[in-house]
Amino acid sequence: MTKYRTKKDFSFGDCAETFDAHIRASIPGFQQLVDYTVDRSVTYVQRGTTVVDVGCSTGRTLAAIRRVNQTARPDVDYLGIDIESRFRPCWEKHPFVNFRCEVGDALTHPFDNVSLACCILTLPFLRPADKLPALKRIRNSMVEGGALLIAEKTLAETSRQESDAQAAYLDFKRRQGFRAEDILEKQSSLRGQMTRMTERELRNTLESAGFRDIEPYWRGHMFVALVALT
Repeated sequence: MTKYRTKKDFSFGDCAETFDAHIRASIPGFQQLVDYTVDRSVTYVQRGTTVVDVGCSTGRTLAAIRRVNQTARPDVDYLGIDIESRFRPCWEKHPFVNFRCEVGDALTHPFDNVSLACCILTLPFLRPADKLPALKRIRNSMVEGGALLIAEKTLAETSRQESDAQAAYLDFKRRQGFRAEDILEKQSSLRGQMTRMTERELRNTLESAGFRDIEPYWRGHMFVALVALT
């Protein structure tokens, strides 16, 4: 008789305390992505508004955005939401008056008066049917002149390019010290949970949500970060 393995979904909550180190090792140039995101924030954070990080994980990126903007714009609120409650101990390391992280769902959590929204490697973990509604909610919460900084792991346009990209990414992760069996285990756990789009599809979805002037500001292997304006 054939033996079937029980499906177990991947959760970043399983490595909450070491998440930042894990993600830096998993994504080529991730620290550069964070640095570029923080640098871009200075252009878009407006006085008297809110900055939202949808899928904030440990809150590290949002805290860095607050740090560079706080002196010039002290009346800004910083809100991070994440579906994973096991990040709570990490959030407690950022005890700022105008900074808070909460357990929340991008499809239901209330936020408004947003001048800058970040969605860093979060959209792929939403169901395909939920991606556009989530982006529309973000867009509808934003003030004039606002911006979304979004990063995704994308699909290649052709199967050959996807195969080549996957092979190169596998080599990268092995160089970072990941064991082959751990890589395969994570890939298996992400099946049916992580859904990716091509960059073209991502741009089209952003436009359908009401964003415009969409341009890349960072790339790394299969990953891309875009800035989309209101």
